[in-house]
Amino acid sequence: MKKIIFYIVIIIIVSNCNNNRNNSNHQNAKDIHNVKVGKFLIIGTTDDLRAFEYLNIINFSSASLKLKNCITDRKIIGDSIVMEIDSISEPQLLSLTSWSKDFKYRAAFIAKPNDTIIFEIKNKRFIIIGEKADEHKFYSSLEDSTPNYKNNPYKGNILEYKSRVDSIYRKKTDFFNKYVSRHNITSKLFIDFVESDLKYSHIYELIIPRTKNTVDSVYLGGQDEFSTIIQKEYNSKEQLFNLKDYLGDIKIDDFKEESHLNRFSFKSALSVAIRYYFETSDYPSYSKEKFLAEKAVIEHNFDEKIQEYAIASLITVYHGTGFGHSKKSVSFFKDEISEYGKLYPDSQYTKEMEDITEDLNSFELKLPESALNTKLLSKHGDTLTLGEIFNRSNKRIRVIDFWASWCPPCISEIQKAQNFRDKLSVENNVEWIYLSIDNDKDKWLKKSKELESYLNVRNQYLVINGTNSPLGRHLNVSWIPRYIILNKQNEIVLNNSPHPSDSIVFKRIINSIE
Repeated sequence: MKKIIFYIVIIIIVSNCNNNRNNSNHQNAKDIHNVKVGKFLIIGTTDDLRAFEYLNIINFSSASLKLKNCITDRKIIGDSIVMEIDSISEPQLLSLTSWSKDFKYRAAFIAKPNDTIIFEIKNKRFIIIGEKADEHKFYSSLEDSTPNYKNNPYKGNILEYKSRVDSIYRKKTDFFNKYVSRHNITSKLFIDFVESDLKYSHIYELIIPRTKNTVDSVYLGGQDEFSTIIQKEYNSKEQLFNLKDYLGDIKIDDFKEESHLNRFSFKSALSVAIRYYFETSDYPSYSKEKFLAEKAVIEHNFDEKIQEYAIASLITVYHGTGFGHSKKSVSFFKDEISEYGKLYPDSQYTKEMEDITEDLNSFELKLPESALNTKLLSKHGDTLTLGEIFNRSNKRIRVIDFWASWCPPCISEIQKAQNFRDKLSVENNVEWIYLSIDNDKDKWLKKSKELESYLNVRNQYLVINGTNSPLGRHLNVSWIPRYIILNKQNEIVLNNSPHPSDSIVFKRIINSIE
């Protein structure tokens, strides 16, 4: 402890005496004695100077919709460092990462206004010391002592997955309660933060199953995996999936505490809970109608601060799926973003909204060459591209139908909308192109054979590499059924249209195409 105090004194003295000194490798820091109220300091020493060069701190409670490095000032003197973090008024969850030649350093901790963390990196270990070390070490201790959600993948049974997620949550809360008791922690801010953080993380993990393996058995979740999983699992089962039983007794009131906006887990859970639980319509995913329905839930149930975040998040998520990248949605989406700007002229998310608008203004309505060159497999084993299909006939309206053999809503649409599709083909010169994203070619061929009386067209293909193909990635085909409508110039009119079974609306769209 004496050593750390000594370094702090040295840093303060040198900082005060060398105000104008430049360091070509590091951003100049403000005088420590001039740190503003609400600033958070991190002070450390190391026997591995390379670790300081690559040190970043991410604020998981950032006002931005994107995670970013939150160090505002840093000064390195000898083997010591002082870092100043953005002003904070509420507890924040920070993540520190760094690496040297052959070792990576990681730590997570709660930062409170006017607080200071003292650490040392020694013998390839990151150690937090000081008066509140027990609080600051909690998240690292939690990660070391309990199972991690990121190593807990969905394995083909959603209820078994839920059982494992619930078990991890119980172990984390049990560890937390024992940790608080063992270290005699009485800070209400700390206890409230961790309790709510664990709760919201649990809700998020249930709704966003982890299915994508990265490295070191770390799994990520996809926004639309949940709906797809339920479709696949309950295709042949007699019982229906009960969402309330699965998620438990969560309520809108669980998400009304504005002070919890400084928790990344709260913001993540809020967005997916609205999308998959509180908004109950059966509009197509990421359609104009679904957007307005989700927005209505937000406006009806939440106060201004949560509304400001939730609508900005809604806009950002829809933009990420490609919404607004079509003739039918771009004007609507721009108007919604403009309305958001008028409602929240001083929003902390203004930069994100401006970036989305700029992207919408530069969008090309035609599919890029990479998408047109996506390889497709015909029922007869021939390989061709989407561009070659388009070149077969000109001046036709086209509808691309993404489906799969395991998707009951897809099959239901194919069956019940047959007469309507045939009518549009004749009366409006509509060409239907059926693209399966099945991973198993034989299952696709088998289901196609079963649906032969409904799929009596030659435009049936298997997309090679499915959702990971250039076409799948460009259109963000992460849920099905999905219908893309193109005009006679092969421009995207709607990249997520209503289902053909919604015949009145669908016909109105087709009739409006010039």
